[in-house]
Amino acid sequence: MKTIWIVNYYTAPSVDASNPRYVEFAKHFTAAGYNVITFNSSVRSKVDCGNAVFVERNYGGEHFYHINSPKYTGNGAKRIYSIMMFAWRLFRNAKKFPKPDLVLHNVHTPFDYPVFWAARKFGVKYIAEGWDMWPENFETFGLVKKGSLPMKVAYWMEKHLYEKADSVIFTCEGFLDYLREKGWSEDSGGKIPVEKVHYINNGINIQEFDENVAKFPRPDEDLNDENLYKVIYLGAIRLVNNVQQLIDAAKLLQENPKYRFLIYGDGSDRKMLEQYVKDNDISNVVFKEKSIPLCEVANVVSHATVNIMNYQKNFGIHGVSSGKMFQYMAAGKPICCNIKLNYSEISRNNLGIDEVLDTPELYADAIRRLAEQPKEEYEAMCLRVRQCAEKFDYKNLAVKELDVIGKLI
Repeated sequence: MKTIWIVNYYTAPSVDASNPRYVEFAKHFTAAGYNVITFNSSVRSKVDCGNAVFVERNYGGEHFYHINSPKYTGNGAKRIYSIMMFAWRLFRNAKKFPKPDLVLHNVHTPFDYPVFWAARKFGVKYIAEGWDMWPENFETFGLVKKGSLPMKVAYWMEKHLYEKADSVIFTCEGFLDYLREKGWSEDSGGKIPVEKVHYINNGINIQEFDENVAKFPRPDEDLNDENLYKVIYLGAIRLVNNVQQLIDAAKLLQENPKYRFLIYGDGSDRKMLEQYVKDNDISNVVFKEKSIPLCEVANVVSHATVNIMNYQKNFGIHGVSSGKMFQYMAAGKPICCNIKLNYSEISRNNLGIDEVLDTPELYADAIRRLAEQPKEEYEAMCLRVRQCAEKFDYKNLAVKELDVIGKLI
């Protein structure tokens, strides 16, 4: 039996997983006859490793090694340091783990590069799987100066990693165009063969989603009030999510008492925005739980009239692989996004609105257009949203991922 390592700092067993991609894939890989071992950070699973470098755990057939990683808060240097230590400790102790035949690595370039070295130490196949635009996002959002020496080094390491990987999987549809823009793909003058680059987005387990809607009802008056237009935002509340813009739009819709904006999530901006709502007498915005179990998300988003994706300008230039987008799709409710998404399933399939909504007036109008459209049109849109979710069911995505793996081992 061939062994696959899944390596992702942020993944977790089913009970704790906020993004179930690798939990779902592990099930399908196992069913296909592979031995699957998953490596994650002890911080992500809240496992106390004590003085040990790693701890081995088995969760009902889910085989995990939790790598002892430094704790952190926020999104600063300590987070980066924790990711780096996770990668270094895995590399330095690689020979203590069962030898893999293939390493599937969710990359955070350039900070976890030693995972690639671990694969090369064993002389086995290596797949680099990218979910986010690291390191480009550091420039895009002004965290690191464009053209600086650190960014030049980071880009060189990113390019080198993709060149040396046996396959590259991106969860955003436009990542191949990103490689072309950089001049890194063979068809743009670089060394990365186009045929080894694959697009497999994040997804949803639709059967489990539907079961969770019924199994985990929430006794919430706002959520269960059928007379309200429920506009739901679920996710991080920090700079990149630009949630204040949504709140300003909500204020303009206060004249209609049917609107209720329900915000689930936490982040560095939450406390400030809660105070902002109080100071500006915005009565139709309600901050809900900071965190809810993944199994309960299905019920929440299924009660929405409109589900919200909210970002800063320039986010998603090469597409979006946000886990909540697929939760929203499975819910079968219109989706409103405040930026124009490239490679967008929303506009491609008429699932809602993704436009440049850079004023409260534009944002409020877009939400109103979706929530108050004629009943037949609204129900037809709901049906399209749900049908789109089918192609992103993990059982379909796993077939694509297994095809890539099968060609390597």
